[in-house]
Amino acid sequence: MSRVTIADVAGAAGVSKTAVSFAFNNPERLGQATLERVLGVAHGLGYTPHPAARALSMRRSGTIGILIPQRLSTVFANPFLGELLQGLGEQCEEHDLTLLLVPPLDGSLEGAIRQASVDGFISIGLSLDDQALEVLDRIGIPTVLVDSAISSSHPAVNIDDHGGAQAAARHLLELGHRQLAIIVLPPTRSQPGNTPTAARRMAGYLSALDGAGAPAPHTVTAGISVAAGTRAFESLPKGKRRPTAVLAMSDMAAIGVMSAAQAAGMRVPDDLSVVGFDDLPMAAWTNPALTTVHQPIIEKGRVAARLLIQLIKGKTVDSPSPMRTSLVVRGSTSAAKTSTS
Repeated sequence: MSRVTIADVAGAAGVSKTAVSFAFNNPERLGQATLERVLGVAHGLGYTPHPAARALSMRRSGTIGILIPQRLSTVFANPFLGELLQGLGEQCEEHDLTLLLVPPLDGSLEGAIRQASVDGFISIGLSLDDQALEVLDRIGIPTVLVDSAISSSHPAVNIDDHGGAQAAARHLLELGHRQLAIIVLPPTRSQPGNTPTAARRMAGYLSALDGAGAPAPHTVTAGISVAAGTRAFESLPKGKRRPTAVLAMSDMAAIGVMSAAQAAGMRVPDDLSVVGFDDLPMAAWTNPALTTVHQPIIEKGRVAARLLIQLIKGKTVDSPSPMRTSLVVRGSTSAAKTSTS
């Protein structure tokens, strides 16, 4: 049996095809009697609008794009994205929206943006001078930034990276540590310099260290996976210059550092204290449990989705204040050993 078409409904109801379209997409444009007649005929014939055609007529796809600047294989190595997607998904479910992950297409994030059929984008970790944001501006599609810098063009959802990092460094300083290493988040794209998130966290660490008169830390740029943390540990100075504590900008890298240290015969935290950042669920289950900076990842997703939905509806929204972070002290940090020589 052939599918009932909009023309069939229009003929049976004695109205134009435009009126049938209005009945499903813009009912306020029809009188009550006409609307009821069209919907009644459509129901009787078993007609439902084709999803693609309806999206085209409404200029809506019912989909939100999550713009991810790295390869999916890299992103999924860090459970952070799963936490963020949980918050995003909760809001999308409430509004009958779907999510579409949009990684680079053939190495081009700009090309992926042009190919994605979405009502708006949530961009993760892009710098304001990134060419992808220029493409979004030219297209004029609603966009909310996450873990970016404050923009005059798009609302941004951030956490207090500076304050969280500062609290982490102060914790180690209060334990007597002075020889520290910092595992820095990698660039999201092939661009020089730190990402906005890494820059804020580095400023927080250095603020605490400079205030205490501590030596300059050893810095290593590493990915956001356990394997990357392992490689970062292997590159740390040895001998007398070996750090007594590590500040990692992600929990996954911190877990990799702990694993590599233990494999090398070191005890955590007796020989090496480690602090992460994120407070992923697994941080409480490592051995020892990871001291880390908690950030409200799920709530960050909720807020970003809420703002984007408002933008899609044509409303004006402002960037919220940075969300609070807090230090969670567990078993991976302890007092620095005192010299016996």
